[in-house]
Amino acid sequence: MTSDQLSLPLEGPASGSRLPERIAPMQATTVDAPFDDPDFYFEPWWPGVRAFAMAEGGRLRLQVAGLSDALAAFPELAELPRQLTQDGVVLDGTLLVLDDDGRPDGGLLRRRLGRGPGPAGGRDGRGATGRGATGRPAYVASDLLWCGGASLMRRTFAARRDQLTTVLPPGDRAIAGHGYPREGTLVAEALATLGLEGLSARRLDARYRRGPAGDAWLRAPVVPPEPRPRPTLALLLRLPLESA
Repeated sequence: MTSDQLSLPLEGPASGSRLPERIAPMQATTVDAPFDDPDFYFEPWWPGVRAFAMAEGGRLRLQVAGLSDALAAFPELAELPRQLTQDGVVLDGTLLVLDDDGRPDGGLLRRRLGRGPGPAGGRDGRGATGRGATGRPAYVASDLLWCGGASLMRRTFAARRDQLTTVLPPGDRAIAGHGYPREGTLVAEALATLGLEGLSARRLDARYRRGPAGDAWLRAPVVPPEPRPRPTLALLLRLPLESA
């Protein structure tokens, strides 16, 4: 997590809105290695940037650390509210940028964020946004924090996760991530074969916490083989555990 995220307050609703102006992020605790535990839900640590998606009245706001107007960098995601089955929703997830083959591409993501040269090798460091942006944005949601204009943060992650899959049906731009309970080491082995470097482990009975998560949310390293694979997002979402 960045220092920008550490300083974010949890503010009241924006004027005329049922949703908060900003969300104070929960910060995962790093552990040494993957593990098995029936009390945890395991999924990929996605190779992108943390983003809160706030949808209300058919409009979307994106909160990304370091960006004052994240939607300007990812305008294609403005259609996300039409995909949701509820209004007054806040999602916690990861923004990715995919190349022409559907693979997450860190260079394209940095250009969208204004942290790298543009598609023509520009030197102004501002990157490409709006119509001039490159790559195809995708949003993978891992948690549901608000729904129907009401906070779900005091509910368990298991309850929030179950509701997430009904609120966010699969779409072209945004999806709910896939994972598995109990079998953390098996999931990590599958992620390694797919070239991912991290495993997310969320305690099923935990509530959402601002700041350090303690044991509510853990991050474990994964060591991919060399040369590292670069699978498509569709393959990453299938998590082929039977071949791990």
